[in-house]
Amino acid sequence: MDSNMTIVRPAYFIIMGFSGIPHINYYYLFLLVLYIMSVVENGMVMALICFDQSLKTPKYIAVFNLVFVDVVGSSALVPKVIDTFWFDHKYISYSNCLTYSFFYYVLLTMQSLNLALLSFDRLIAITFPLRYQIIVCCYQQLFL
Repeated sequence: MDSNMTIVRPAYFIIMGFSGIPHINYYYLFLLVLYIMSVVENGMVMALICFDQSLKTPKYIAVFNLVFVDVVGSSALVPKVIDTFWFDHKYISYSNCLTYSFFYYVLLTMQSLNLALLSFDRLIAITFPLRYQIIVCCYQQLFL
C-alpha cells in the first residue's frame, strides 16, 4: 500500500432530478399529498393498535413495527425530496448524501425483516391451525 494515498471526497453533489419535464410541480404536489395521507393514516393505525387491548398480539406488534418503519422512512426521505426539487435546492453535501443513503437502506432492511416476520407468523397459522395460539403464546413469553 502506498502511504501517499488520499481519499478525495466531493464537497457536494448536484442533483438534476426530473429536469425538462413539463408540469413537474404537479408531481411534487401529488407527492406531498401522498406523504401527508401516509403519515396521517399510519398514525391512525398506530393509535388503534396502541389503544385497543385486543390488538396486543405478536402479529399486531409486527404490524405496528411495519407501520412505524413506514412513517420514519417517509419522514426521512420525502420532505427532503420535496425541498430539493420544489424549492430548487439542487446541492447536497457529501455527508448528507451518505446519511440519507444510510437511512434508506436501514429502513428498507427493517421493512424486509418485518415482512419476513409477518410471513413466518402466517406460515405458523396455516401449517398448525389448531396449535397456533399455543405456539404464539410461547414465543410471546420468550420475547416479551
